[in-house]
Amino acid sequence: MAKTIGEVSWAAQLWTPAVQQRFEALFAVASRKSLSGWRQVSSDSAEVLILDGSVPTAAPDAKTSPCVVYVGGEASAQPLGRSSQGWAAHLDVEFTLSDLIDMLDRAAVFLMDWKARQKAAVVLTLQRAMADLKEQGLNCPHRFQLKSWVALPGSANTAENMRALALMSRGPIAAQSLSDHSGMEVPQLISLLSLPQVQAVLRCSLKTAEASKSQATKNTTPATSVTRQWVQKLTGWITRGGRT
Repeated sequence: MAKTIGEVSWAAQLWTPAVQQRFEALFAVASRKSLSGWRQVSSDSAEVLILDGSVPTAAPDAKTSPCVVYVGGEASAQPLGRSSQGWAAHLDVEFTLSDLIDMLDRAAVFLMDWKARQKAAVVLTLQRAMADLKEQGLNCPHRFQLKSWVALPGSANTAENMRALALMSRGPIAAQSLSDHSGMEVPQLISLLSLPQVQAVLRCSLKTAEASKSQATKNTTPATSVTRQWVQKLTGWITRGGRT
């Protein structure tokens, strides 16, 4: 039995019913012999997107679909190859079972390396953001966001921390805004963002000049009062122990 190196998501946008049926029949066998486990998902969230190579299409976003397989069409007209951003391959419309297994294995190996590099990049960015927060305080050029909610240990389960988590769950937010709306000082922010539970789901990004300008505009418009109202409601909810 082949060793599984991970589970990979895929989606197909395929041609005629006959070709679709051929692909699904061969895939049912090939997937059992591949290095990786496979899970079919929607096209907008697939790591491997299988497209009709005879129909001109715009290249998919490598962040969501790093692997693209074109079935049929002219290989010379397709953006094939491997880079740090993604991988693309071609299958003849009359592909064999062996061809499909080879393609699945190559996609799985690429994704294993790609995911490792993505994870390393996230860790490096997080380290830089934390270092800048410690050195520059509220002038830190990074924005902080939670990709999912996190449960804090009892000693850290304070109203200020809950407000900060809620703010980061809404989207990327700068340290200054995070402090203003949560009531936390820089040392408290550093303590919260250093928790292993938080760091596991924390994502950081640099503020662009455009984003900074937009933020400055928001700070001088009624949007600020809307944010304050939202924080006040959140504070009341926390004070009532989560009761409406």
